[in-house]
Amino acid sequence: MSWALSIEKTDITDAALVEEASRPLEPGEVRLAIRRFALTANNITYAAFGHAMGYWQFFPGADGRGRLPVWGFADIVESRAEGVSPGERVYGYLPAASELIVTPGKVRPDSFFDAAGHRADLPPVYNRYERCASEPAASASQEAVRMVLQPLFLTSFLIDAHLRDTGFAGAQRIFLTSASSKTALALAFLLQRGKAQGVHVEALTSARNAGFVSGTGLYDAVTNYDDIGSLGPDRPALIVDFAGSADVNRAAHTALGEALQANIRVGGAHWDDSAPAKDLAGPRPSFFFAPDHARTRVAEWGPEGFASRQAEAWAAFVDTAGTLLSWRSLEGGPAALDAYTALTAGNVAASEALVVEVQAA
Repeated sequence: MSWALSIEKTDITDAALVEEASRPLEPGEVRLAIRRFALTANNITYAAFGHAMGYWQFFPGADGRGRLPVWGFADIVESRAEGVSPGERVYGYLPAASELIVTPGKVRPDSFFDAAGHRADLPPVYNRYERCASEPAASASQEAVRMVLQPLFLTSFLIDAHLRDTGFAGAQRIFLTSASSKTALALAFLLQRGKAQGVHVEALTSARNAGFVSGTGLYDAVTNYDDIGSLGPDRPALIVDFAGSADVNRAAHTALGEALQANIRVGGAHWDDSAPAKDLAGPRPSFFFAPDHARTRVAEWGPEGFASRQAEAWAAFVDTAGTLLSWRSLEGGPAALDAYTALTAGNVAASEALVVEVQAA
């Protein structure tokens, strides 16, 4: 019997561990035994925006409730699809569960896509599974870093490219809310790596996380949420909003006033306060949907150009990434449920990276 996290779509704090019976494969299908996956605040964003952004559509649950999307590794244990054999390991978008059945399409030596009908209209970036046998042997030692940070890094990579292409909207101060989040840390790294002259990368964070954020060395300045009012409209500014907090947005817009050039909303780390703030002074927040930007970049740079640029940036980040966080391994479904509950309650330290070990390989 397999298990899955089952989440009420309209109340993401209502989560339970459920058993799910395995069914026989149809022709063209493959059974994945999920071995390990990461749990981060990004997964809570997937749940919080499950309806609005279509995340609940990827892995329908037999009980009608949501299945939490995660990134992780799985082994092919049974196959009725040509070109895909049992024993292979793959990396990609999975449910927080012990099993997934996919229908491989566009099968290549390095990857395949899930061509299941219910995923046909969903963003391709989430439907691609990388075949680990085609990767360097060193990649196996980086599985944990890859699960926790690489999916978030793609978003950071795309935001960095967008900001540079648009000249940072003329801003000299780039404020990252929820600056302790893993996506924000990756973006701060990229912005510092190719530092534009006269541009400062500044953190907005909670008092609880201020020490951790400051200790990363990735920000030019750190401001607690309670002190946002002390910020002045002295230089053109831009907000990259990972928090999604109405209160934080209202305070920042008020403090920065006419100096604020743009507010780019990326996520909802403060998912329980994520309703858009009303009557904001200055520019209206605009949502950054990474899959759309990925399509644009692939069209602009070509598939190989996109892959090589992202790989080069990721390789530069990996060494830093491994030292930023404290790594914690969890065992099985009950531990996954406990971790999910802690994440929704905001009770996981920003410095922690959680990896769920599902089954022995």
